[in-house]
Amino acid sequence: MSNITLIMSDFHIADGHSILDTFGDTQQAAFEGLLTAACSAGPLGHADEVELVINGDCFDFLTTAPYDTGGKSDISTNLEKLNKIITAHTPFFAALRRFIETPGRHMTLLVGNHDIELWFKQVQEHITIAICGEHVSEKVSFCPTRFYRPLPDVYIEHGNHYDFWNHTMQELWDNEGHHLDLNPSTIILPVGSHYFQHAVHPVSINYAYFDRFEPSMNSMRQIALLCLLDPDIIAETAKLTMELFSEPRKALAALASGEERVPARLFEQTMLDFAAFQQEMADRKPDWVEPGNLDNQQVMAATMIEFDMLREALKLPFVEAVATICTPTTYQMGERVAAGMHAVLKRDPTLRYAIAGHTHMVRIDLVNNGAQSYLNTASWSTRLAMPAPGEVNDALVEWFRHPDWENVPLRDVTQFAFAMINSSAEGPSSASLCVWEGGLKGSYRVLA
Repeated sequence: MSNITLIMSDFHIADGHSILDTFGDTQQAAFEGLLTAACSAGPLGHADEVELVINGDCFDFLTTAPYDTGGKSDISTNLEKLNKIITAHTPFFAALRRFIETPGRHMTLLVGNHDIELWFKQVQEHITIAICGEHVSEKVSFCPTRFYRPLPDVYIEHGNHYDFWNHTMQELWDNEGHHLDLNPSTIILPVGSHYFQHAVHPVSINYAYFDRFEPSMNSMRQIALLCLLDPDIIAETAKLTMELFSEPRKALAALASGEERVPARLFEQTMLDFAAFQQEMADRKPDWVEPGNLDNQQVMAATMIEFDMLREALKLPFVEAVATICTPTTYQMGERVAAGMHAVLKRDPTLRYAIAGHTHMVRIDLVNNGAQSYLNTASWSTRLAMPAPGEVNDALVEWFRHPDWENVPLRDVTQFAFAMINSSAEGPSSASLCVWEGGLKGSYRVLA
């Protein structure tokens, strides 16, 4: 018997109203095309069994109103959110229904940091009904652990466990990723989710390109850019962040009158406040350790070098400052997820593949002299190319300041990535990282 496992993540399907819901017609056509191919004659549909694995952040409860839930998630609020998501994306659920109605096809959903609500039994039941109708189907499963082993040599997890801001999901899993409570009434959100909801949501709404840049832009560079473009929103975000301290404190307290309009000074004080906030969060998370073999001292040294560079860049002429800030750099969160997944592989030599999402960036790493591989399936959300230094001009800076989503000057580099694993009883699994191209009547291309 031949089997195919298709793994993808980070659709971030929301209520259709927010600028942050980027699962639009293009994504839907690609998704339907891929699932149709998995149910038809051809390279994807030839298998006796096809399992679709959606590896976290399929749904985006954080960007579906109500936004600020006080750092907790409860059943009734999230059933309300889920109903909005289902109403806005009925074609998505219809495509899944057609898929599982095909003989030999089934699906599994894993929890991500944007859809931690999948842990609620009532949410699972609602999603199952939206896919299957009133006849609840065993062809829709929800993984009860942080990781999923669909095959003996394949390991899958979302990846947020290795991200400082999003790694803790209290009361759900133990340190090994095994479930603790299968039927909670409330869930404590990771600090990154609480921070996003309470302090950063207005930034994401007004400057949604931050969530779409390819390669991803870290928070320090986002803050630097906003110190130039919108110092008022920086001051407001700093104030809201300070409210999350155990003992709330005044934001930007060291700024003299008028210095909030001096980008380098505003950046310096904002980053000092943010560093204090991160330290308080670290004090609340005594179980956090840097994943894999990452050297925390090296990470801190690189952070300080980047801080000094950005502070000096903010003293440059406006366009030159923006171009410097937009220069690509190592995305440390992606490095942490990679280090964590490398460690998973090294701990278990029976694994051939470890697969994650969360970072929104495609990645293929060979581990253990090529005997093992780490794959990241990135995101199906809209991705926009970071401008090269020569592309930054007055017009682009004005667009950064007041984004017009009907006229986007940045290049669309969205890819519909997925991992495809072929397996049989006769031998080990074989995985490829692929992208779907051509929409409803398209085909897949192998990246590696």
